[in-house]
Amino acid sequence: MKNIFLILILILFSCKSKNVGKETYKPKFELGIDVSAKISKIDSIENYYLIFIENEKEFYKIVSNKNQPKYHNGIKVKSGENYEFKLQPVTNRGAPSTNEKFPRPVNYLDITVCRNFDKTEICTESSYDLATASNLKGLYLRKE
Repeated sequence: MKNIFLILILILFSCKSKNVGKETYKPKFELGIDVSAKISKIDSIENYYLIFIENEKEFYKIVSNKNQPKYHNGIKVKSGENYEFKLQPVTNRGAPSTNEKFPRPVNYLDITVCRNFDKTEICTESSYDLATASNLKGLYLRKE
C-alpha cells in the first residue's frame, strides 16, 4: 500500500504543469535598413513630422505621421541625439553609377523629387532623400 501511495505522489509531482504562456511573445522583426544617425532637425507640415537625420554617408528626411498612436514603451526622439532607425527609402537620388545607360546630370542633388503622403506633398531637400521608418510612430521610437 505504501508503494502505491508513493507512486501516486511521484506521478502527481511529475505531471505538475509549468507556467507556459505567462509571457506573450512579440516579434521584434521590422522591415527596413538599419541606419544609425543623428537627428539634425525636427520640423512638421500638416499631419506629418519631418525628421532630418544624417551620418557620415547618408542624409534622410524621415516622414512620420502625427496621428499614429505612440509606442507604449517608446522613447521620444530629440534633435541632436543619435538613434537607430529602420528606414524604408521613398526616393533615391544617390550618386550616379558608372554602369547606368543614361547617366544622371552632374547636379543630381539639385533635382527636387516630391511624393504625396495622403494629400500632403513632401519633397526632398538638398542632399536629404525621403524615407519612412518602421520603428518610428510620430516622434516616438520603438525601444529595443
